[in-house]
Amino acid sequence: MRLDIPRLRGLTAAIALLFASPSISPSVAQETNPSSDDRIKRLEQRFEQMEKDLKSREAEIARLQGELEKRPAAAPATQPSVDEIERTRQDILGDIDKRKADPFSLRMPADFNPNIAVISDFIGNYSSNRKNDALNRFDVREVELDFRAAVSPNADGVLILAFERDAENPVFPEGEPLEGPEGSVNIEEAYLNLHDFGVPNLQAKIGRFHVRFGRQNMLHLHDLPTSDPPLVNQAFLAPEALTDGGISLSYLLPPSLTGGQAIEVIGEVLAAEGAGSESATLTGDINVDSPAFNVHALWNTDISPEWNFELGGSFLTGPRGPDNSQRANLYGVDATLLRRDPTGGFKNTLLQSEFMFGDLDQVDGTSSQSWGAYVLAQQQIDRDWFFGLRLDYTQDPNDDKAEAFGFSPYVSWYWTEFLRFRLQYQYKAGDVPTENNVYFQLTWLFGAHPAHPYWAMR
Repeated sequence: MRLDIPRLRGLTAAIALLFASPSISPSVAQETNPSSDDRIKRLEQRFEQMEKDLKSREAEIARLQGELEKRPAAAPATQPSVDEIERTRQDILGDIDKRKADPFSLRMPADFNPNIAVISDFIGNYSSNRKNDALNRFDVREVELDFRAAVSPNADGVLILAFERDAENPVFPEGEPLEGPEGSVNIEEAYLNLHDFGVPNLQAKIGRFHVRFGRQNMLHLHDLPTSDPPLVNQAFLAPEALTDGGISLSYLLPPSLTGGQAIEVIGEVLAAEGAGSESATLTGDINVDSPAFNVHALWNTDISPEWNFELGGSFLTGPRGPDNSQRANLYGVDATLLRRDPTGGFKNTLLQSEFMFGDLDQVDGTSSQSWGAYVLAQQQIDRDWFFGLRLDYTQDPNDDKAEAFGFSPYVSWYWTEFLRFRLQYQYKAGDVPTENNVYFQLTWLFGAHPAHPYWAMR
């Protein structure tokens, strides 16, 4: 911006005249102040100095203005050309495609090592039934080695080896002498889990696994909420859990088709070995020559901000008997109601029940229809303490005239996430020897243990 030099001079002169206004009339000044001549002289000197300062500033302004005019004009900012933008975009997309084509390069060396857990389950028992040698003993019931690892970006491998040392104790003894305790090593589970193979919401298990019948059959002994499985599970499925080899497909229906509800359907084709002939219903073992089929469907929903409800149904059919000429048809319904503490604390409540019905062909050409059920109620009172009660009733699936019932109160305390103590009392009666049992269970683990069921509240 240029300075208006003439205008500045005029303004300066006006200021000087304003300061010099008392000396315009010397006669008046002399009447008021006898030293007015000295004052006029000082004002004139001041005016001369101001003129000198003004000229000096004018010269400096002129010099700076000249230097500013000599400077070259700034070049306008240049924008990248369209070709440069497109070339950069193609380079970025090419880098992304390269990373997608080689996903294994993203794995860390530690990923090639499996996650390993070791779970030890110790149990002691005192029983009023002194004739049952499986009772009144203390022993490590089972030690499990759990290996899990990703074998590809779309599949995980699972291997669970069970080192068992347990004695036979069926709900309905057949009169034969019971065996054990004896040590054994079994493949509890060994399967490949394909969690993403091109079909949205579809997963697959291939190998040996817990059959997805009901709710608690999927659990291992140390994961059960009680020291022993429900009596109906032991009678209709297996003493611990019904496992088998085959393929299992799980499909979660899209929420857009279910109104936002969680609905899952599981279909399984099984070898029908019946947990190594330990099952009282699927008794084919290695003699089986046709597969078994299992279907399970579940619906899970939140009925309020603090209450969750799950309803499931199961159907299992397969051959049984030494010549596979008989069939076993099992039906099941399970329900789980979970209340989470609305205050965010640990006072959670679990209500769970299962009902099973069996239609089994017998070797003599007859058939038996029998049923059983359990109801479980559990209350968590703080982070580490759980109190519960289980009520049991079941008929013998091979003899619908025989029945057993009982009740089992229990308390569980977690010293840490990896160490649990449990004390359980059980009364059992019916067409079986009446028993008063006390169980003491101690479970400890180390390593990368997989997640508990959502309703375990741990």
